[in-house]
Amino acid sequence: MESIDTITIGPRLEATFVPADPPRASFFALWQPPAPGALDLGPIDAGLVGALPLKPVTVDLVVSSPAGPVVRSLTVWRLPLRDALEVLAPLSAGADCAPSVVAWAAVVRAGLGLMARGRLLPWVSPAGWDTWRVDPLDPGDHRLVAQLADAMPAVAHAVPSGSFDDPSGVRIVDPVHAIRACYDALADRMVRSAGAARLASSPLFAQLDPIRVPYLRPWVTDISARHCSAAELTLAVDPPVTDDDDEPGMRLDDPFSSGEPWRLRYQLRSRQDPSLVVDAAHLWRMPAEVVRLLGDQAEVDLLGGLRRAADVCDLFVDALGEAHPHERLLEPDELDRFVAALDALAAVGIETRWPAALVAADLSRRLVARSSSPKGGGATLGGLVDLVTVDWEFLLDGVALSSSELELLATAKRAIVPIRGRWIRIDAELRRRLGERAPDLGLGDILAAALLGEWTDPDDPNPDAPTVAAVRVEGELAELVSNLHHPDRRAPVREEPEPEGLCATLRPYQRQGLAWMSDLASAGLGGVLADDMGLGKTVQVLALHAKRGGPTLVVCPTSLIANWEREAARFVPGARVRRYHGAQRSIDTVEPGDIVITTYGVVRSDHAHLAGLDFDLVIADEAQQMKNPRSRTARSLARLRSNARFAVTGTPIENRLSELWSLLDWSVPGLLGSLERFRRDIALAIERDLDRDAARRLGRLTAPFLLRRRKTDPGIAPELPPKTERNVVVPLTAEQVSLYRATTDEVLADVARNAGLVRHGLVLKLLTALKQITNHPAHYLGQTGPLDDRSGKLTALDELVDAAIDGGESMLVFSQYVAMAELLAAHLDRRGVDVGLLHGGLSTTARQSLVDRFQAGELTVLLLSLRAGGTGLNLTRATQVVHYDRWWNPAVEDQATDRAYRIGQDRPVTVHRLITEGTVEDRVADLLDSKRALADRVIGGGESWLGQLDDAELARLVVLAQEAPQ
Repeated sequence: MESIDTITIGPRLEATFVPADPPRASFFALWQPPAPGALDLGPIDAGLVGALPLKPVTVDLVVSSPAGPVVRSLTVWRLPLRDALEVLAPLSAGADCAPSVVAWAAVVRAGLGLMARGRLLPWVSPAGWDTWRVDPLDPGDHRLVAQLADAMPAVAHAVPSGSFDDPSGVRIVDPVHAIRACYDALADRMVRSAGAARLASSPLFAQLDPIRVPYLRPWVTDISARHCSAAELTLAVDPPVTDDDDEPGMRLDDPFSSGEPWRLRYQLRSRQDPSLVVDAAHLWRMPAEVVRLLGDQAEVDLLGGLRRAADVCDLFVDALGEAHPHERLLEPDELDRFVAALDALAAVGIETRWPAALVAADLSRRLVARSSSPKGGGATLGGLVDLVTVDWEFLLDGVALSSSELELLATAKRAIVPIRGRWIRIDAELRRRLGERAPDLGLGDILAAALLGEWTDPDDPNPDAPTVAAVRVEGELAELVSNLHHPDRRAPVREEPEPEGLCATLRPYQRQGLAWMSDLASAGLGGVLADDMGLGKTVQVLALHAKRGGPTLVVCPTSLIANWEREAARFVPGARVRRYHGAQRSIDTVEPGDIVITTYGVVRSDHAHLAGLDFDLVIADEAQQMKNPRSRTARSLARLRSNARFAVTGTPIENRLSELWSLLDWSVPGLLGSLERFRRDIALAIERDLDRDAARRLGRLTAPFLLRRRKTDPGIAPELPPKTERNVVVPLTAEQVSLYRATTDEVLADVARNAGLVRHGLVLKLLTALKQITNHPAHYLGQTGPLDDRSGKLTALDELVDAAIDGGESMLVFSQYVAMAELLAAHLDRRGVDVGLLHGGLSTTARQSLVDRFQAGELTVLLLSLRAGGTGLNLTRATQVVHYDRWWNPAVEDQATDRAYRIGQDRPVTVHRLITEGTVEDRVADLLDSKRALADRVIGGGESWLGQLDDAELARLVVLAQEAPQ
C-alpha cells in the first residue's frame, strides 16, 4: 500500500490540468521540475500555503537529450477536483506560488462565477457519459477566456501523451481548450447530488457515478445548437419590387397587385457581434469568408435554425431538403401563414426583420375623451361628466386613422393591408386591440389622464410594466382641462374681488385664493387649501361662501367651533350661522346663505342624517383629522353631498404621502387612483427612493387642486416681523446618562432578537423612552418630583423663562407629552411664574378662557400639548416659542410655531428648540434638515422612516455620541 505524503503548494510546485472522460474524473497534477542537470527530483519544498494529504505517483517520461533518449522520473501528486476547489479558489494573484498554480486558480474562480450565473447545459461526452458543461458564454466571457489563455504558462497545459500512468511523452494542449475543459470538469463535479436525482426522479446528470447515455446525443446537440452556436438564424422579409425602380415599393390598392411574390431571405447573425448579419446566399457562394466571420459551424447553425423553424411552420420544411437553402418566395396565402406563425418562430429563437421604411408592425393608440355640454351650459365637469365619451384612437405615423381605414383593418382578410403608402401587418394582437372597448373612466380618472397626458391601465396584470397610452381631450372638457392646467397653479395670478356681503378687505394672495376656489367650485370640483397657519384660510373660505350664496357645512375640531362662529359673524354678518353640536343638536333643512358648523365626531355619529342634506360647499377644517383614509372619519365625510368640497389644513402631509391621497380623494375623488396603486407607484418611490420623477408626476397631478402658500413666500406677508430659529443644545445630567445607557443597551438587544411588527414596536418604544429620559428623569420614571438639578433641559428652560420675564415678553412652551407639561406647570408655578396649561382634556370653554387670559397678558407662560395646542389658535402675544421636546416632524413643529408667528404679529418671534447633546435628539436634528427638503418637494414631511432603520443604523442613531459605533 502506498504511503500518503503531506505536501504544500509552494513556489516551486507546478500545476497541470489533466482532462478525463467523464470530465468529473479530471484532476490537477502537482509536480516539481528537476534542477538543471538532475535526473531525479529532490525533496518537496517546505510549506507556504497549506498542506494536503495526497498519494504520490512516479511518472517516467522519455525525453530527448544530446546523448540520446533519457528517462526522467517525476514524482507527481494527483489533486482531485474536490480538493482543488479548496486549494485554488482562495489563492490571490499575488500568492507566493508558481505561475501555473496562480493561472489555474484564476481559471477556477472564473468557472465558479460562470456557474453562479447559471451558465450550465447537459452534455454527452465523447465516450457517451452523462456530463455537464459550462455554456453558453457571452462575448465578455469569451474575452476573459482569451485573457486567461494568454497569461497561462506552457507547463500549465502540457499533459502526458498517452495515459497518465503510462505516458510516452508530453504534448502541449491549446490553452483555450484546456480552460474550457477545466470549466466543464468543475461543472460536471459540482452540479451533481443525490438530492437532485430524487427531485428529478432520475439519476441522469445527477449522480456522481457515470451513466452511459449515447442515445441522448441528438437531444443535447439540439440544446447546444440553440444556446451555444456562434450564429443564429434570422429571417428578412422583402416586399415586391415595382416596375418604376429597383427599390421596394407597392400599389396602394393591393400589396400583391404587381403580381410579384414577397421574398423571405435566410440570414445568419453573429451571437458575439449582433450587428454582423450575413445572408445565407453568401454562405454557399463564399464559404471561406463566412466561416472566417461566423465560425466553422455556420452551415450547421443555419440548418439547425431551419429545422427549428420547420417544427413550428411548414413553410420551412422544403428548405431542409435543399442543397443550398437561402430564401423562400411567399404567395399571398403563404404570407398569411407566415405572419400567423411569427409568435411561434419567436418562441424558438428566430427573429423576423421587416423593412422599417415600409412596414408598420403595429399601430400606436391613444385614449380620446370627448364631451359637449348643453348649449349655454358652460364648461363644468359636474355638468360634463355624464356627457363624456371615451374611445380608442389609432395613429399611423402620429396621424389618426379615419373610420374607413379602421374598418379596413378590422375586416381585413389578409395578413398585410395597404394604408397610406405603408403596409400594416395584421396579427392576432392587433385584431384584439382593434376590437377592445375603451375603459370606463370616472371623473378623477379623466382628470388625471388629461393632466398627465397619459393613461395607465390600473388592471394591467404586469404592474412593473403596465400598459400606458397617450390621452387627448376634446370639446368643453378640453376647455376645462386647459383652465386647470395652469403652468403654476400653486401661485394663481387671477384675483377675485371681494364679493358682496363680505365685510373684509382681502390681501392680494387671499383674493387669488378666492379665485382659485371659485374656479374649482364652478367646475364642480374641489381642492386642498394648504396655506401656512396664520395666512387667513378662514376668511378665504367665508369669502367663497359669500360669493356662491349656497348653504355651507363646516366640519372642524371641537376647539375651533367658537372661532368659526366668531369669524363668520365678523366677516359675513348676513349669513345665518348654525351650530350642529351638543346633546340637543337638531337640523332638518338648510337654506341658501346658511353656515352650519359641526365637528368630526358628530359627522362620524350622524353621517346618515347629514348625508340627507344638500350643501353647496363642504369645508373640512384642520383636515388632517381625516388623514387615515380607512378611518370612520374619512368614510363618513365621503358620504356628505355637496357641489364642491375643500379640505383646509396647514399640514397636508404630516407623516406619509397617503395622507395627501386621503385629502385629495375626498375633495377630487379618483384623481390619484386607488390607495394601493398610489402607494405602490408614487408613495414608495418618493418616500423610500426619493424618486424625483415620481415627485414631479405627483406635482403635475396635484398642482391644480392644491394651493400652498407660505408666510416666507415673496409678497405673501411682507409686514410680518423677523422670525429667529435656534437650537439650544444642553448637556445630560449624570442621572440622565445612566438611564439613557441602560435603556439603550436593553432595548437594542431586544430589537436584534425580533423582526416584523414586534421589532417595529420595540423601536418606537426605545425612541419614546429616550425622549422621556432627555426631557427629565422624573418624566421617564413617572415621578412628580423633585425636579431641580436633574435635567439639562429644565435648567435651560428656567433660564429662558427668566429672560422673558425680565424683558416683559410672553412665552409658549410646547411638549408632545401632557405628563411632561404638567411637571413643567407645577415647577413654574412653584417658582411664582404666571403659567397656564392647555391640553386635549379641557373643554372648549376652558381652552378659550386660557387663550383669552394669555392674549390679555394675565399669563406669562402658556404650556401646550403639541396636538391640542398646535392648531387653530391665535396666540400672537407670544414672542418666545419653546419646543421642549421634538415631534421630529418639521410640518407639525412649524404649525405649532405659527400659533404666534401669524398675521397680526407685530414683534419679532424667537423659536428655541431644546436638544440634548450627543443623543438621538442631536442626530435627528441634523436629519430633519434633509427631511424638510423632501417635504418641500412633495408638500409634507414625516417621521415614519425612523421605524425602517436596520440594527446598525438604529444603533448609530441612538447610542450616546462617545459610544456610537462607527
